[in-house]
Amino acid sequence: LQDSSEQTPYIGKRVQPPWSPPAGTEVPQLRLYNSLTRTKEPFVPQKGNKVTWYSCGPTVYDASHMGHAR
Repeated sequence: LQDSSEQTPYIGKRVQPPWSPPAGTEVPQLRLYNSLTRTKEPFVPQKGNKVTWYSCGPTVYDASHMGHAR
């Protein structure tokens, strides 16, 4: 029997080089529009790094049409 490693080269996971952000860059702060105060305010999560989001869909009072799909 021959050693199969000589016949087929090993193909494994690709190894990525290490990455680091460029020097001197600041991380931008996420700001959201507050419809109550009508201003953009910094986003501060209530539970550390866990964020949940509720987004209401279209409110259709009559027969639906393509305008509701925008």
